[in-house]
Amino acid sequence: MAAPEFVNTPVRSIMRPGVVTVPGNASLTQLAQAMSAHGVHAVLVVDAGENGPAGWATSRALIARLLDGSRFVPASDAVTEMPTRILPSASIADAIRALAPAGVTHLLVTSGPSAVPQGVVSETDIVAFAASHG
Repeated sequence: MAAPEFVNTPVRSIMRPGVVTVPGNASLTQLAQAMSAHGVHAVLVVDAGENGPAGWATSRALIARLLDGSRFVPASDAVTEMPTRILPSASIADAIRALAPAGVTHLLVTSGPSAVPQGVVSETDIVAFAASHG
């Protein structure tokens, strides 16, 4: 069976513009506030002076930390996923392949390793796009 035509759509068409970030020294409470305020389940943690982001802190990592009473540890301790980058011109098929490995749930849409990220694509974005083109 052939893949549906919509998988050739560029990632820029389905990405969520912008990236919600917190500094690595933010508390888990601040991390939770950022997730809640922006309605997202992952936030990019950035450390000042580093060449790139530390990685994604997800709601799953955050709630696990709430059980052990460690809300005031740095957000960098909640990073569970390294950033995986994808070009804005890449296809949805490319994004699906990039999301296939275990532990990859979000793609940082950027034109290069040192470029400012343009947005984020998650599994949910792809599912929503597929549902609207079914």
